[in-house]
Order: sequence, then C-alpha cells, then structure tokens
Amino acid sequence: MIGLNSATVRHPAEARLLNRALGGDPRSTNEVLKYLRANPGLCQIMQETIHDVSDSRVWSRLLHYLAFGCWYGQHPFPQPIDAAASQRIDRSIAETFIQDEEDRESAAKEAILLKALKSPEPHLRQAAAYLLGLRGDLRAIPYLAETIVTGTKRWRLRAVKALAALNDEQCGPALAKALETDNGKLHREACRALQSLGKLAELAWIEALDHPDSHIRWHAARGLGEIGDARSTMILAEGLLDEDYIVRWATSDTLAHLGSRGVIATLSVLSHHELNEPLRQAAYHALHGISSHKIQQCLKPLLDALHGPAASVEAPVIAQRLLMEWDIDER
Repeated sequence: MIGLNSATVRHPAEARLLNRALGGDPRSTNEVLKYLRANPGLCQIMQETIHDVSDSRVWSRLLHYLAFGCWYGQHPFPQPIDAAASQRIDRSIAETFIQDEEDRESAAKEAILLKALKSPEPHLRQAAAYLLGLRGDLRAIPYLAETIVTGTKRWRLRAVKALAALNDEQCGPALAKALETDNGKLHREACRALQSLGKLAELAWIEALDHPDSHIRWHAARGLGEIGDARSTMILAEGLLDEDYIVRWATSDTLAHLGSRGVIATLSVLSHHELNEPLRQAAYHALHGISSHKIQQCLKPLLDALHGPAASVEAPVIAQRLLMEWDIDER
C-alpha cells in the first residue's frame, strides 16, 4: 500500500480501500464516498483513514469532488445521490481539510489548494478558496470576493461562510457586496457575518452608507450603530439627511440608542444643515428616543423648538448652542 505504515494506520481495511480508490477503482471510490456520507461513526473512520494515508493524491481527489461532484472524471454512484447525502459528503470533505494531524499534511493541503487557485476552472478556484478560507488563510479573500460576484448561489453561500470564518477586516467589502446580490438566504448570511465582524466591518459599513440601494444603507446604519464608535457615529448621523424614509428612520432609531454620543452627532447635523421637514422629523425621533431622563431635560428646549412653528429658524440655533455646551462625560 502506497505511503502506509501499518504501525500508524488506525483502520487497515479502510486504508486499503482508500488506496484502491486512489488507484482508480470505481467500486472502491464508491465505498469511500459512502463512508463520508454515512453516520458520524463511519464518517470519522474514513476521515481518520484519510489523515493516515500519506499520499497527496487524496487531497486532490477530495478537492475535485467538492468542486465537481466527481472523483477525477469518475461519477462513482450508479444513480444520482440525494441533496442531503451530497451535503454530508461535502461537509465531511471540508472537515477533513480543516483539521491537520501532521505538519506534512498541512503543507500538502496548502500546496494543492494554492495551485488550484490558479486553475482556469471557476469551480476549482472557488472550492480551493472556500477550503483555504475555512483553514484561516487570508490569501483566499480575493478569490472569495470573486466568487461572491461570479459564483452560483451555492458557491456564494460557501464564500460567505469562509469569509465569516476568516474574521478579518478585509472580508468586509466582499460581505457587503453579498448583501446586494440576493434578498434571501445569502443576504441573511452575509448580514450575520458582517455583524459578527463587529468593529472590523466598520469601513465596509461606512462605504455602504453611499450605496444606491436604500436597503443596503439601512443595514449600514444598523451595523454602524452596533459598533458605536465616535467617528463612525458622526458619519452615521448623515443618514438623517437620506432621501429614503426607511434609512432616515433606521438612522434616527440607531442614534437614539447610542445615548449621549448619538445626541452629539444629531446636534452636529442640525447645526450644519438646512432644516427641512424630513430632517426635522428624523432629528426629533433621534433625540426624543433617548432613554436618559437627564438628557431629555437638557434637550427639552430643542425638542420644543423642533415641534414649534419656527423650527427651521430656532432649532439650528439651539442645536448649535447645546453642541458647544455638551460634555459627553457628564451625561
């Protein structure tokens, strides 16, 4: 058996089966994949066997199967398998690629995946980028970003999963791009991934504030609110001027939950922009929604002015005075 040491092989029968599959035997290939889609116990046996076999071909075969659903040109199953079984195989392959049991195994995987990134076959590039991303390799990010734009929905979902696993600031723009490509599961998964990035998504959210789609700007307002950074809050407050009602409302609601920092940002917008009716409503909602009784008392003159007949004249003046007097540490 090529590359096998009987002292280190945990499952000799399965190791012989895997070697026959690597040698091109269709029946053995079929049996290997049956293990990978079987119950967790049998799946683990084959995963351990894959780790024990010192043959780089196994990683090429598994990558090829993940990319194309076949074992180097061989479609091992006589009849198409159902979607659930296919997903179990794919998940088993990904788990095996993520886990390294020896340093040489890690180097072999990396070499094969990096080579596949240069393949003219899009699915092979996408599969390699997905696995590299799950392994924490930042070199996958440009290829995952490409997948977000050009891949099928299945591969775009995988790209989002890999970007979420990488948890790096560079992932933000690609995840923000995923938000606009779909209104269903991909959209939700990209949103969750951006939220999990936390402050690392700040620049991506700031860029999204200028997106032509109001729903993306709505997400950006919410995302920046969750970060709550002083600089991004001032940029966020510009959403009070947005032409779309849902963006203005999301911005004002977010600013209200930011407390004193949201007040300062709202006062700044009121002080530097002409007060039209949409801005008046949005600013009032942002300030009136502050939960602190102490802050509400300080804001009462401005809130009254925003509800008064001379709001466009009085409110900016009062806002400017409050902004000059406001001390965030005392409120």
